[in-house]
Amino acid sequence: MNTIKKEIATTPTVAKKPQLSEARSAELLAKINSGKGNVSRGGTFSIGADIDDIGNVTRQPSLYAGMVIALGGSATPTEVDKFAETSTGSLTWCHKNGDLYDQTPSKIMFGTYFEQVVGEEQWSNKKGKLEILRYTS
Repeated sequence: MNTIKKEIATTPTVAKKPQLSEARSAELLAKINSGKGNVSRGGTFSIGADIDDIGNVTRQPSLYAGMVIALGGSATPTEVDKFAETSTGSLTWCHKNGDLYDQTPSKIMFGTYFEQVVGEEQWSNKKGKLEILRYTS
């Protein structure tokens, strides 16, 4: 019995890259660069009306507010990020166990906590809305 193996020639399929118009690319980049809710990162944080409740919010927003306070009560996101690079003691940008956070303070602030920190959304049903920091752009 004679068996012949046939090889089938195949050509690899190449996935087509989606084509974006220049306008669509600019629109998407603007969303990426503006943070959550398309908030301009060129603004300034200052002390909010409910700053006395700083102990009632989670660690990262508390640290962020503490850095704004340490910077004189008003700071841009860039100033807070620079401060965090060298901060020590109770304002070290780290977990309670001392491990440093992987992301900058402003990335966390705009990506996760912004609406709660400025009092637009509730922290929880029990805590309600608290304006820990005010943001002006």
